[in-house]
Order: sequence, then C-alpha cells, then structure tokens
Amino acid sequence: MLLLVAALVLMTAFSTSYIGAFHDPSPRDVPFAVVAPEGRATQLADRLDALPGSPLDVRVARDRAAALALVRDREVYGAYDAGANRLYVASAANRATATALELTLGRALAAQALPAAAVQDVAPLPDWDPNGTTLFYLVVAWVFGGYFAATVLGLLAGPRSSTRRLAVDRLLGVLAFATLGSLLTVLIARWSFGVLDTDLLATWAAGILVIGASGAATVGLQALAGPAGTGLVILLFVILGNPAAGGPYARPLLPDFWSAIGGLLPPGAGMDLLRGVTAFDGARIGGPIAVLAVWALLGVALTVFHGGRPARSDAETAAEAAAGAAAA
Repeated sequence: MLLLVAALVLMTAFSTSYIGAFHDPSPRDVPFAVVAPEGRATQLADRLDALPGSPLDVRVARDRAAALALVRDREVYGAYDAGANRLYVASAANRATATALELTLGRALAAQALPAAAVQDVAPLPDWDPNGTTLFYLVVAWVFGGYFAATVLGLLAGPRSSTRRLAVDRLLGVLAFATLGSLLTVLIARWSFGVLDTDLLATWAAGILVIGASGAATVGLQALAGPAGTGLVILLFVILGNPAAGGPYARPLLPDFWSAIGGLLPPGAGMDLLRGVTAFDGARIGGPIAVLAVWALLGVALTVFHGGRPARSDAETAAEAAAGAAAA
C-alpha cells in the first residue's frame, strides 16, 4: 500500500512539475546586448529594460564585434545593432529563445513605428538537429543511465555496501558504466543517425561526467537513505531536473523556480556542458563541470562514509527509540 502511495505522490509531482514549467514559456530577463550609434546605446538599453514583464536583461556593448563576441561566448542570448537595425541570435543556445527575442524586439520596434529588424543567426543549430532536441534527449538518456545503473547495483547488492572496499568497487563500477555507456551512445548516434559530428573525445568526456555524476549521486543517496534515496533521485533528477534543464525551453523562458534550480541539477548542467562542447567551442563549460563534479563528489563521500555501516533492522530502530524514550 505504501508503495502505491509513493507512486501516486511521484506521479502527481511529475505532472505538476512539467505542467508548471512548460505551460506558459515566456521571456523573463533574457540576457541581451545592444549597440547604438552616437551614444544612444544606454537610452536604448533603458527602454528595452523597461518593457512590460521585464522580458530582457539588457547590457550595452561597445560595438558590434563586442556584441557578437558576447553572443558567441554565451554571455547573452542575442544582440541588437540599432545602427544596422539587425538582431543577432544564437539558435544553438536555444531555438525557442531566439524566436522569443525576435518577437519581443519586433513588438518593441513596432510600438515606436519602426521597421522590423533583420535577423541573423550567428550560431545556428546544426543540420542534424534542426529543432534543437537531440542534445536534450541525449542528456536525458545519460542521466537516466547513471541513476538506473546505480539502482540496479542497489537491487543486486543492497543500497549500502557492507565494507568501504566494496563501496569503492561500486563507484568504480559506475565509472566503468559511464565510460562505456557514453561512448556507446555517442557512436550509435553518429553511425546510425549522422548526428553529433563534433569532437568525439569532448562529447565522450561530457557523457562520462554526466552519467558518472548522476550514478555516483544515486549510489550515495541510496547509501544515505536506502530505497528512499532512489525516490529522492527521481524527484531531483527527473521530476524537477528534466523540465528545468533548458532543453525545449531555455531557463530564461521558464518560471522563476525552475529557472533558478535548473543549472544546479545534473540534467541542466549536462545540457549547458553539451551545448558548450558541441556548438560554442567550449564557451562557459566551467560552471556546469563544477556542478557535475560536486554531485559526483557528494555521491562518493556518502557512499564511502556509509560503506561498512549496514542498515539497521526495524526492530533495532524501534528498540533504540524505546530506550531513548525510557531514558527521557
């Protein structure tokens, strides 16, 4: 009965999270740059910053080259050159966000009876991923592989290793799975579908980190909380992490809660890392690498610390509680 209650809770949380994140995607403080001639850039930036609903978070670039550098370095999602009346976007960062910027700027210009800006995509999506979904589903598969492999190990050997040596062996098993699993998924994607024709080693390494971090964190949470650790992983990585990852919609298009947590969880960090590796020459990958490393280290610490500390039986737990109550 308790398992059915848990399933009901997870199902309800799943629908609530996904509907909450995706029911009304709209730009909120999207990082954006402007360039304007004759000192009008600050005035333009202030005007765009004051748009209803605060769709843009505007900064001034000194010239067009600087603005384009901000876009290509993933500091901003787009830039507007008022002198040329041209909007620069990067659909590889997120197609929906590029479209949102075009619509937002178009409405702002139309309100002033100005012509629509010409749009130039300076970091387009590759031909093998015209909708920008391939990377997202690859990251989803990697995160799933990590926590599923850890869960299988937990089912076979118990949620907590009986010795610290076995705890280390379990973590090494997760690392081996991550290494092989990342290579296999990348090669299948390349050979079967002609996608991911980017740096093989960099993509492989990104997969190892995403799978390894997800798997190690799962092993650690299972060592800490037993079977409940698996439920916690599903809550964090699947129910909250996937819709907040920035796949179909970048985080500036999501409500505040999902926007705030997305980059701190493995799916979001994995998306940021994979986009940087495959489309932006490694720009801004230090942050997501650090996030994934923290999850991996947390998992390692919990797994090793609880190794050799077998879970107590219900009878022992009840006896300890009774003894504590009697002493009080």
